[in-house]
Amino acid sequence: MSKRFIIKPWLIVGLLLVIPTSLFTAIELLTLNDQEEVIESIYTKQLESVLSSINQHTDDIANNWIDDHESNTDLSKLTGTFEESLSGFPYIRSFILHPIDSISLNLGSFSISNDTLKKEIVNQLLAHNNEIEQLKRYIKSGYRKIIGIDLEYQQHLSMLVYVSQVQTQTFLNILLLDARQFISEVLSPRIQMVAGNDLIIVVRHNKTNELIACSLLNEAPDEVVKEQAIWLLPDYYLGIQPVGISISELANKRATQNIGLLILVDILLITGAWLFYRNVKRELHLAKVKSDFVSNVSHEIRTPLALISMYAETLQLGRLKEESKRQKYYNIIYRETQRLSGIVNNILNFSRIESGRQKLSFGNVNINDIVEDVNNNYNYHFNEKGFTVDTDINHELRSINADKQALTECVINLVDNAVKYSADTKKIHLRTGVRASYQFIEVSDEGIGISPKELKHIFDKFYRVTKGALAHHAKGSGLGLSIVNHLVQGHQGKIEVESTEGKGSTFRILLPINNSAKP
Repeated sequence: MSKRFIIKPWLIVGLLLVIPTSLFTAIELLTLNDQEEVIESIYTKQLESVLSSINQHTDDIANNWIDDHESNTDLSKLTGTFEESLSGFPYIRSFILHPIDSISLNLGSFSISNDTLKKEIVNQLLAHNNEIEQLKRYIKSGYRKIIGIDLEYQQHLSMLVYVSQVQTQTFLNILLLDARQFISEVLSPRIQMVAGNDLIIVVRHNKTNELIACSLLNEAPDEVVKEQAIWLLPDYYLGIQPVGISISELANKRATQNIGLLILVDILLITGAWLFYRNVKRELHLAKVKSDFVSNVSHEIRTPLALISMYAETLQLGRLKEESKRQKYYNIIYRETQRLSGIVNNILNFSRIESGRQKLSFGNVNINDIVEDVNNNYNYHFNEKGFTVDTDINHELRSINADKQALTECVINLVDNAVKYSADTKKIHLRTGVRASYQFIEVSDEGIGISPKELKHIFDKFYRVTKGALAHHAKGSGLGLSIVNHLVQGHQGKIEVESTEGKGSTFRILLPINNSAKP
C-alpha cells in the first residue's frame, strides 16, 4: 500500500507567497536595464527641451541682426561680393554679401580680403550646396531660414548663412561669427536661466572637447552622458545632467534603491509567511490539544461518576449487610467526589484565568501551614497508593503576604502530578525554606521525569507529558501546571523545575518575602 501524500502547511505558504514574491523580484531585476533606459530617456527629452529653448533664442538673435542690417543697407545696386564689418557686435567679425542665381552659387566671382579665409568659405559653401539650394526654395516661398557652418580656417569661427532676395536679384548672406565669444556673452545668461538649481548645462567644442560655457560658475563636470549639437553652431554640443550626480550614477542609484526595496519587501513577505505558517501551525496544534483536552476531561469525569453511581446504587438497594463494607463504599464515593470536584475546580479556575476574572485574596500566610495541611489531607490517599512522604519544614519561616487558598491549590496540583508520574519508587519529598529574598515550597518525586524537549512546554495550557507508558496512561486535563504558573505569577513569584528522565522531577515555588502584590 503506497504512502498517502499529505500537503504540508509550509508548502502551501511557499506556493502562495514565497514563490510569487521570488518571481516578482526576478522580473524586477531583469527589467532594471529598462528602468535605466527610461531614466536616460527622461533626461534626453529634457535635454531636447533645453536645447530647443537655446536654439530658438539663438535663432531669434540672428534674425534680429539680419532685420536690423537689411533695414539700414541698400542692396539694390550691388553687383559683386560685398564685405563689411558690423559695429556694436564684437562677436561678429564681418558681414559678406554675394549675388547668386537660381542655377548656381557663382562662387567663381566670390572675393574677400583674406584669401585663406576665402578658400575655406568657398569649400564649405560648396560642401553645403544642397542645403543652400534648399534656402533658395525657402526664400522664393517667402520664408527665410538660417543655417550654421563651422570653419576649419580659424578655431571657433563659424558662418551663419541665409539667402535674401531684392526685387529679382538673389543674394547669399554670410555672417562670420566668433562662436566662443558669442556663446560666452550671448547664450550663457540664457543657459544659466534654463538650468536653474536642478540642472548642469555645459557647452563643449565637439572636436577639441574644450569647455566653452557652463551653468556652474566655479566648476564643470568632467563629462555629460547626453549631448546634442546647437543648430546654428553644429560643432558646439550642449550637454545636461542633474546637479551633484551623473545620469549613469542616478540610474545606478535608482537600481540600487529598487533592489534594496525589493529585498526589504521580500524579507517582510517571507517574515509574514513564516509568522502565518507559525500561527497556523500553532492553531492546528491548539485545536488538537483542545480536542485531546475534551477527550481526557470527559474520561476523567466519566470514571468517578461511574464509580459513584455504581457504589451508590449498591448502597441504595441494601445489598451490603456488613458495616465495614458499607463504610468502604462510603469512602470510595467520598474520594471520587473529591476527585470530581478537583477536576471541575481546575476547569473553573482556568476559565476564570482566561477571562481575567481570577482574583487573589491576600493575607498573612505561613507556607509551612499550607504544606502540612496538604500532607494531612492527602495522607489517606498516599497510604492507599503506597507512597511515603518525607517533609523538611523550616520552622523559622515568617508569614508572608499571599493567598492561602491559591497556594494550597498549587501544592495540591504539584503533589497530584508527583503521584501520577511516579513509577516503582513511590516517594514524595515536601520541603520549605528560604533562598535570597524568596521563601520556597518544593515538591519532589522519584518518578519518570521529563525530557528536555517537553520541559519547555509543561506550563503551556492543555499540554500533557505523554512520553512513556506511564505518562500515556496518566489521566488529566493538562491545565494543572498552567494554573500553578498563573497563580505563582499573581504573587510576583516564579516557579522552577528540575528534572531528569528516569530519576524524577523537582518543582519549586518561589514567593517573594516582601510581596507587594494586591488582589
